[in-house]
Amino acid sequence: MTTPPVTTTPPTTTTPPTNNCPAAWSSKTVYVGGETITYNGKTYKAKWWTLNNIPGTEQWGPWEQTGTCA
Repeated sequence: MTTPPVTTTPPTTTTPPTNNCPAAWSSKTVYVGGETITYNGKTYKAKWWTLNNIPGTEQWGPWEQTGTCA
């Protein structure tokens, strides 16, 4: 009786994003202070807990613009 040869599969690699932008904002996601997102080509940081507050639309709202991202 012979033993079949063992075959190994090489590990799968994931290509990192090339633009290093945070994830896109979603109206259905809860964000907590310090989390960053991308919305309309700009990056924002949550100042506190937020849900469904559109980034950049409220002067004193929960989002602080921190830069741009293309």
